[in-house]
Amino acid sequence: MTPNSTPETVPTVNVPAPGKVQKIAAGNTKKQAVVLTWKKNKDAKGYQIEYALNKKFTKQKKVKNAKKTSVTIKKLKKGKTYFFRVRAFKVVNGEKVYGKWSAVKKVKIKK
Repeated sequence: MTPNSTPETVPTVNVPAPGKVQKIAAGNTKKQAVVLTWKKNKDAKGYQIEYALNKKFTKQKKVKNAKKTSVTIKKLKKGKTYFFRVRAFKVVNGEKVYGKWSAVKKVKIKK
């Protein structure tokens, strides 16, 4: 490259996002906790779990990351109903590429 020439642009590669997380299940366990499980996504490097107190995920939303297909979420409030969803991600060139959100699961904390 000469001093007066412009740098070459690196072509961007459109990397497909990982597929949607399937077969999500949520169960209320003892002591204000919920166990979430889902089917493994072969393209995923990890998973992002989002939960909130309403189905639009606007009230008291929290996000958690996981590498396995099962996670226990603790310290939930008794008598409240929580909504959960999961999506897969993979890392491409140091950036996370997210898939679509799973179906929403609703769990009422009884114990």
